[in-house]
Amino acid sequence: MEDAEIILMFSLLAIPVAIWLQLWVKERREKRRNALGDEEFESTSRAFASIVIEGTAIIGGLIMIIMATSGLGKYILNFYL
Repeated sequence: MEDAEIILMFSLLAIPVAIWLQLWVKERREKRRNALGDEEFESTSRAFASIVIEGTAIIGGLIMIIMATSGLGKYILNFYL
């Protein structure tokens, strides 16, 4: 396999993982909502840990989407040029 094909394979694998991360964070946030729509935490330390973990997951997912998109673009350009 050439480098472009390997990049394509990893890009196609990264997209579902990034989407799953975004959906996982959304589901966790929805589970914490009360009747008024506010998020409730058991303690301040849990709130801080959730914010850090979920923020890292969202930023990581966005970075993965950007990298996967650029990998797909690189493959397309290599294929047609």
